[in-house]
Amino acid sequence: MKPSSIVAAIVIVLASAASAFAQDPRAAAEAAFTGDVHSSAGLKCDSCHKGGDYKPIARTAIPALCASCHADPAYMRKFNAQVRVDQYAQYLTSAHGRGIVKGETRVAVCADCHGAHGVRRPRDARSPVAPQNVANTCAKCHADPERMKPFGHPSTTFADWSSSVHANALLKRGDMSAPTCSTCHGSHGATPPGVSDVANVCAQCHVREAELFTKSPKKDIFEAMGQAQCLACHSNHAILPPSHRMIGFDKEAVCSTCHDESGNGASTIKEFRAGLEGLSAAMVRATDVVDRAERSGMLVDNARLALHDAGDQYLQARVSIHAFAPEPFAGLAAKGLATSTEAEKDGYAALDELQFRRRGLAVATIFIVGFLITLVLKIRRLPPPAV
Repeated sequence: MKPSSIVAAIVIVLASAASAFAQDPRAAAEAAFTGDVHSSAGLKCDSCHKGGDYKPIARTAIPALCASCHADPAYMRKFNAQVRVDQYAQYLTSAHGRGIVKGETRVAVCADCHGAHGVRRPRDARSPVAPQNVANTCAKCHADPERMKPFGHPSTTFADWSSSVHANALLKRGDMSAPTCSTCHGSHGATPPGVSDVANVCAQCHVREAELFTKSPKKDIFEAMGQAQCLACHSNHAILPPSHRMIGFDKEAVCSTCHDESGNGASTIKEFRAGLEGLSAAMVRATDVVDRAERSGMLVDNARLALHDAGDQYLQARVSIHAFAPEPFAGLAAKGLATSTEAEKDGYAALDELQFRRRGLAVATIFIVGFLITLVLKIRRLPPPAV
């Protein structure tokens, strides 16, 4: 038989085997179960499929079935003394759990998020509930317009989050502490935060901003208007990277949605924008000078340290805007400007030192060349050596 015929036969056999495997759900389930966390704990098929009945378990029965083990402290302690056993209780408080109790089969159950037969630990990168995978798992339902329509939920949430600063931190920079769906909504007790809860949710990470906002005049104003505080300026899922362009009266500025240049607070808004733009420009100038000095081979450690401090002060000034008052912003911005100016001066001092060294080198070179020329002339004037 020709080699090509052998290869073709192998492909046909493998394709047939794959087709047969796909048509046998039990075989596929058994294959997936070999790497399942439950399999490693010693559970068997009939641990869940009672009485040898391997038919799919009814969706409305899945949470209670999982809870028969996961809500039993004595049983779960055999595997991990610190394991939580309140997931089912939390689930029943969630929008998903409340739906299941009512017999709604279109809401999420345990297997939708964790899988059925190939369940992995959440810290396993292959798990659908690992931090980097959670959003895609939620999107299987929440990005489906037809599935969301009966519940009155938007299907753009995943797309919005994917464009956000949070998604960028998690998926592009690999920051596993960056917020994903379960960070803000909870996992087993998943429920959309109410208007009064949003600031508390955001404050879990943005502590300093929350402290300033809580003491600011905006807190009472937003509460009286029924607005969800942080969301009023930053949105909820499509959160953009913060910048000074968010402040002011331009069309793209957030402030302009409520304020105009003739209203209360206009002067403070202008001060914020001017202060951040001025500090940002000063940092750019200083960085350019320090970079030039460093590329020229000059030591600029002090200037680099000053630039780092200026960057910190810029961030602090931007955070301080959540106080919605001239102070502490003005003080922080002024400090950052002074530090940037110091870095720029150090950079120019390094460049001046470079020029001084170059002039000194030029003078020394001229002196040496002149000395060599004089020496050559002296040597030529010497009488020839006696023979």
